[in-house]
Amino acid sequence: MEKERIEELERKISSLEEDVARLKSLVYKTNSPKPKTVHPPPKQREETTKRPAQTAAKSSQAIEEPVDWEKFLFQTWLPRIFIFVFIIGVLWGFKAASDYGLMNEKAKVVLGFVVSIGFAVTGHFQIKKGRLVLGQVLAGGAIPILMLTTFAMHSLYHLAGPTLAFILNASWIILGIIATVFYRSQALGIISAVGGVLVPFLIESNSPNALVFIGYETFLYIAFLYVAIKQKYSILYVLSAVLLNLTLLIYYSFVGDNGVKELLGMAILIQHLCLISSFFLSQSVLQVYAFTLLSSLAVTYGWLLAVFDDGTTTMVLLALVIIYALGVYAVRSSKEKFEFFITYLIVAVAFFIHQLVDLREGVILYVIQGLAVYYIAMTYKNLLHQLFSYTIYILSATYILVTPIEQVLSLPTLNWLVVLASILVFIWISIQKTEKDEHDTFKIGGGIVFSILSLIFATEVTAAGTNHLSANPQTLIMTAVWLGLSIAAFVIGSLKTFKTATYIGVGILFLTLFKLVLYDLPFIPMAIRALLFIVLGAIGLIISRLFYKKK
Repeated sequence: MEKERIEELERKISSLEEDVARLKSLVYKTNSPKPKTVHPPPKQREETTKRPAQTAAKSSQAIEEPVDWEKFLFQTWLPRIFIFVFIIGVLWGFKAASDYGLMNEKAKVVLGFVVSIGFAVTGHFQIKKGRLVLGQVLAGGAIPILMLTTFAMHSLYHLAGPTLAFILNASWIILGIIATVFYRSQALGIISAVGGVLVPFLIESNSPNALVFIGYETFLYIAFLYVAIKQKYSILYVLSAVLLNLTLLIYYSFVGDNGVKELLGMAILIQHLCLISSFFLSQSVLQVYAFTLLSSLAVTYGWLLAVFDDGTTTMVLLALVIIYALGVYAVRSSKEKFEFFITYLIVAVAFFIHQLVDLREGVILYVIQGLAVYYIAMTYKNLLHQLFSYTIYILSATYILVTPIEQVLSLPTLNWLVVLASILVFIWISIQKTEKDEHDTFKIGGGIVFSILSLIFATEVTAAGTNHLSANPQTLIMTAVWLGLSIAAFVIGSLKTFKTATYIGVGILFLTLFKLVLYDLPFIPMAIRALLFIVLGAIGLIISRLFYKKK
């Protein structure tokens, strides 16, 4: 159909070109007695010949195929919906037959197996005839019918023990996996995965074994993960990971702490290592693999906190940090994988810091990590890493800034100094990793932020160091500190030809003046007030004179 449309367009374009050529020849005959025939060069003629086909191809690309709603609704979704309706009807039919005494228990079990086999056979022939969706739905529907029949045979009618029921259900899951690969149907894989997860819950046992349950669910996950990777089924890839976590969470909520915590932790770690391996070994970088692994890292840390003690959790996180660090080195030649592994390493290190130290004592480690991530982000121009760095840095720095300084020599003072130093490093990284026309923006903006925070820090430290003094000495010392900062900023601006620092120094000088006029005057004796104003005025005149000298 597509080919016919392209050929039709080519014929129409060729016809139009012939008509244009005839019109040109008529115009030449009318206006010129002896028109000359101009032959285009061979290359030009070749391009002219190719043009209709190229134009037709572009036109065909521009024409979008309309959505075939009849096929979408009736061939794709109709069988998917009504297969569940049919299964429910079969169950109710069995119940009605039992209520009216039309069918005994053994007959119902046999009929259940016959119906499921009929579904599988019918689905197979429908697929062979090209009715793929209908055939896959029918073949997939055979799996839950087999499982429900086995459940009824075991739990409702007591015609089979738990061992036989488990073996039969495991066999149905294996058949589902084989059918998934054979028919290349993700829908079959999803149905089999959901059914496989439910198998242990359908088996009644007087002595349930935690190792068997967790081992079965873990092995089942690995099997479906392998199928998802092999067949490139992204939905099955994510769903199998979600189902394992959900199943283990439900099991843990019912069983509680009965010696199963270590087993649950091992199952989650095996899952996470499988996800790392699948992403590391994948030939191409698939976004679904990358973000599933990132989500798994956060979920795994939650599981570690729930099922392991602090020492074990710390050691496991350290091992994950080492694994991701080795991964960063191993995939350094692949830009996309390298950036994702850097992200995983950043998150793992953040979890490790959180586990290793108390937030109040280790918050400066987050500040340093935020700076390191910012350097990596600016080096490799990665927006995701920049967002990580801003988040880590701003949250940790804000925590430090809102923590009051009660003593001069204290941990909050050290944290403040680290934040102030980190701002200078932040500015330096920005200048080193950006274009020259952006340097002034970082210098001015960073300088202003640094100056404001330095003023706040100096005020808090001074207040903490002079809290034992009366109001007058406190005011004088605070004013002296502010004047010292103003002079220091001006000197730095003069020596380093850094105009922003000079302007900041003048700004602090004016702030000091406003502070004296609006706040300090009632607390200062007349003699000291005069001395302060003389000193402040002299400093202002000297700075003004230095500006004049520069000009």
